[in-house]
Amino acid sequence: MTSYAAPLTTISPVTQERVIEPGHAWQDLGLRAAWRHRELLRVLVWRNISVRYRQMALGMLWIVLEPLALIGMLFVIFGMVLRLSSEGYPYPIFMFAGLVPFTFFNKAVIGISDSLRENMGLISKIYFPRILLPLSAAARDMFDIIVWLALLVALAWYFGMTPNVRMLLLPAFLLLPLLTAAAVGLWLSVLIVRFRDVRHLLTIAIQLLMYGSPILYSPSVVPPKLMTLYQLNPLYWAIEAFRWALLGRPMAIAPEFFVSLGTVVVLLIGGLIVFARYERFAVDVQ
Repeated sequence: MTSYAAPLTTISPVTQERVIEPGHAWQDLGLRAAWRHRELLRVLVWRNISVRYRQMALGMLWIVLEPLALIGMLFVIFGMVLRLSSEGYPYPIFMFAGLVPFTFFNKAVIGISDSLRENMGLISKIYFPRILLPLSAAARDMFDIIVWLALLVALAWYFGMTPNVRMLLLPAFLLLPLLTAAAVGLWLSVLIVRFRDVRHLLTIAIQLLMYGSPILYSPSVVPPKLMTLYQLNPLYWAIEAFRWALLGRPMAIAPEFFVSLGTVVVLLIGGLIVFARYERFAVDVQ
């Protein structure tokens, strides 16, 4: 059965049958239909959260155990063995402040990219706005990262960072990695349905991006001649904003920020258009 994005529903005057036809995907991105089906979005989000931790002995406790184990491992390797500079700030907090926005991007871009492929059995049976799938995937990862964010603030307080008004902006700073993940993930979601090896290439690209972002080290080690290119990475600004809010580390907005933000917005709009245009053919390539 072929699925359709943003359908036009009409009533046949003769048979009084409801007819579902393809909508104009290039004009209607499915966002209005998604709003009308917002109750279904809540159901999908809860399903995604419950499925992730189903049949785990520790259940949702892994939301806390995972970042703590990761912090401990990275601190031993990069903070104690390699002794990377953290500019005088406590290395666990310096590193974790960069890890939170990057991890959110990592989880969200993978979830959005896989949203069509993982739900092929569902979309082949019933109609609903397919844009709900990447939205619910991103919301599921937002649930996890809010717990990480609370843990980050608690660890910062433990290491002597006095709570301040800037910390209230931390949830807002997650918007940039979320938009970046959506901009990339929507494009890849339609590709992964047809070319499964795109998923493996994405994993490699994320690993490279991790080391190309100032998570484990200070951006001061980057050669000045490469800094312009380095700052075109949207995650650079999210990480710097987190450290500014938590550590009071100075942060100066450069023109590269607006270039990277503009690129993300353009890619996001293009991704919405491509998703609305091609998600209707997802079942046909199975």
